[in-house]
Amino acid sequence: MYSNKDLINTLKNHNIKKGDILYIHSEIFNFGIPLIDLNALQYNILKCFFDVIGKEGTLIMPTFTYSFCDNEIYDKTKTKSKVGVLNEFFRTQEGVKRTNDPIFSFAIKGAKEELFLKDTTSCFGENSVFDVLTQEGGKIILFGSHKLGITYIHHIEEKARVSYRFFKNFKGILINEDGKKINKNINYFCRSYEKISITSSDLIIDFLKQNNNIQISSFANAQIAVIDIQKFFNTALKALQQDEGIFLIR
Repeated sequence: MYSNKDLINTLKNHNIKKGDILYIHSEIFNFGIPLIDLNALQYNILKCFFDVIGKEGTLIMPTFTYSFCDNEIYDKTKTKSKVGVLNEFFRTQEGVKRTNDPIFSFAIKGAKEELFLKDTTSCFGENSVFDVLTQEGGKIILFGSHKLGITYIHHIEEKARVSYRFFKNFKGILINEDGKKINKNINYFCRSYEKISITSSDLIIDFLKQNNNIQISSFANAQIAVIDIQKFFNTALKALQQDEGIFLIR
């Protein structure tokens, strides 16, 4: 049996502390059988994270919708996340704000939330959440498995201008918190289907291990992993500049 206290201690053992900015990928169903209902479980998990980072910290979760890719309207308050139960639960909580990206949106709450809420015309580029995470020195949390997808790598690929991805502009309608419809353009650094272009989570994890930049611990029948974002950016950008195929599935 695992309690809130156990989770808090595990997070602290990963050197997560007051004031940290956490970017969380989650798969909570990898953990053991919950002894409380799902809503209570998710509330407790979020509470544990905030107990550790405090009011000085900031919590960020992907709420990707891919709306413009599917020719759909992106409604910031109504369009549900397609990437995780906990992420969608977090999005609907009081005080949580959501970014304007109609493809890769994020739910955010904390002391530095306003830094991440700038409007941007790029999914992975300037003023995107990924860009601000790099500037501010956040941490990636893989909550439930150390092999969860690491979308952040696409920000580094864009910085490296890898040849197996290209910029594509998407247009559509965004509905803001006030119900106002806004015409929106966004550039997405897409992978090419004509080239080898799929990144491998296993290769990325191996790279992080080689650079001593991933802490993995067992917890409740699953794993929790922590990655330093600035170190990830610096080492992976250098690696891609030397060999842009280093993370690709051959």
